[in-house]
This record gives sequence, C-alpha cells and structure tokens, in this order.
Amino acid sequence: MPTVWLLICTMAAGWQKIFDANPKVGFLAHAAKLGEAADAGKIVAPAKSLAQMHRIMFNDYVDAALAGVFIFVVVSVVVYGALAVLRARRDDRPTVSETPFEILPAGQRASGTR
Repeated sequence: MPTVWLLICTMAAGWQKIFDANPKVGFLAHAAKLGEAADAGKIVAPAKSLAQMHRIMFNDYVDAALAGVFIFVVVSVVVYGALAVLRARRDDRPTVSETPFEILPAGQRASGTR
C-alpha cells in the first residue's frame, strides 16, 4: 500500500508540475505567462531583462520535458516490475540463478579483509 500511495503522489505531482494552469505550479503555464509578457514588451520578476525571461521560459520547457521523462521512467519501472512478478509467479521453479561460490586467491582479496 505505501508503494501504491507513493506512485499515486508521484504521478499526480508530476502531472501538476507539467500541466497545472497556475503559473506558480505548472511549468508550461509559467512559460506561457512569461511569453505573453515578453510579447507585450514587459519584464516580469524575477527576470531583469527580456533575455533572462527567454532563458527562464527555456528552463520551464526543459523542466516540463524532464518531468515527463521521469513520469515515463516511473511508469516503465512499474509495468516491467509487474510483468516480472507475474512471470515469476507463473513459473513452478525458482526464477533466480546464482553462480557457485568461489574463493578468491589471496592476491585478489580486497585490502582490509582477512
């Protein structure tokens, strides 16, 4: 249950950071607000010039794209994790394989180990 709750919160927060209409929350709304101000020739804080406003707008688009990538990664991990669990549950034998234990020669042991 905690994992499901974390997944729900992560997806909701990522979606809000990208698409929320409030410029204080959503990256795209903030970029649009700055774009409208720049088109009108106004400088909106915290920028001190039009060049800084364009840089902030670019950063907003980059942040929105990265948030989208992170959402995709989280969804991919969940899907492939669920598929791996379902595949393992269907198999009658253990689905892991380990290599046999081999003692390292004395010259290859890490320092500090005996």
